[in-house]
Amino acid sequence: MRSFAGRDILSLKDFERNEFFRVFEVAEKLEPIARNRRNTDMLKEKTLVTAFYQPSTRTRLAHEAAMLRLGGSVTGFSDAKMTRAGDFYQESIKDTVKMLEF
Repeated sequence: MRSFAGRDILSLKDFERNEFFRVFEVAEKLEPIARNRRNTDMLKEKTLVTAFYQPSTRTRLAHEAAMLRLGGSVTGFSDAKMTRAGDFYQESIKDTVKMLEF
């Protein structure tokens, strides 16, 4: 199985079958943190970059809350109008993600 480190996951098509199972295994191990509303620092010094091209308040907030609960930070945008994607500029999603890597 390929490592998730350094990978940009933009679509379910970016996963191999066995990687789906690995994601579910890890989620099962993290369940007690969510259920007991505990915080941890396991993602300290890690940043979740969000790029929402369509409004999705619940999804965005759920991801942000989870990352903060795991000790990480969050950056990104929740409105495609705040980017150069689409319209005149036509920047691709992949180009935008590449720019957000740090």
